Amino acid sequence: MTDRVEMTVSLQVTPAQGLALQAMFEHWNKLASWGSSRRIAFFVDGDGNFKPKAKVQFSKNLPDLTEEMKSRSVVDGQNSGDLLFDFDPIAWMLHDD
Repeated sequence: MTDRVEMTVSLQVTPAQGLALQAMFEHWNKLASWGSSRRIAFFVDGDGNFKPKAKVQFSKNLPDLTEEMKSRSVVDGQNSGDLLFDFDPIAWMLHDD
């Protein structure tokens, strides 16, 4: 199994946003337990009151997130702004190093 680190994400959300995110994460876990690969999305209403100010922390030092990693992690939606991210391109970059 691949090494794991604890990732903590802190968000400033409304109760409704928090519950919707909780439902999404529960679905992520369900898909993972099934071994199922699917696209999952959360609608970011930037002109509304969704201003999460996300902060991310890890339990150990990771390589810096480079512009190339950011770019390669976007696997669909470059022309629409509805971006789909995937970790696999970054995994290959780290593996090749």
